[in-house]
Amino acid sequence: MKLYIPCTKPDATGPQMPGPQMPVMVHDGFSWRVLFFGWFGLLTYGAWISALLAAASTMITLHVFMGFCSRLDLIVAIHAVLASFTAEIRLWEQRLNGRVTGTPIAAPSRDIALLRWMDQQHYAAPYGNTSPEFPCASS
Repeated sequence: MKLYIPCTKPDATGPQMPGPQMPVMVHDGFSWRVLFFGWFGLLTYGAWISALLAAASTMITLHVFMGFCSRLDLIVAIHAVLASFTAEIRLWEQRLNGRVTGTPIAAPSRDIALLRWMDQQHYAAPYGNTSPEFPCASS
C-alpha cells in the first residue's frame, strides 16, 4: 500500500457538482522520475515554481563547485535529494497554489485513492433529499 495525500481547493466548485473540485493526489514516497530526470521530473508533476527554483539552484551550485568535485557526482546527489523530498516539494507547491492538504489515504494506486477520497465526501443534494436521478426518471 502507498500513501496518497489529497490536496483540494476549498473555494472552487467542480463541474456539474457542488463542493470542492477533484483533488490532486500526491504520492508520499520516493520518486523515480525525479531521480532520473531531476528538476525536469518536477515539471512533469506540475510543480512549476519548485522545478524552476531547483533548476536555478542546480545551475548555480554546478557553477560554484565546478572545479572542486566531479560534476556527475554533484548532479546525482542533487537528483537523489530532490527524489527523496518530492512529496514535500509537491505539497509545498500545492499550498502555494491555495490548496488544502487532507488526511493521507492508503491505496495501491492513485485511482483507488481518489475513489476512496470521493467515498468519504458528503455533498449536499441540490434537489433536496432525493437523488438527482429520481426527478428525471419520474417526469
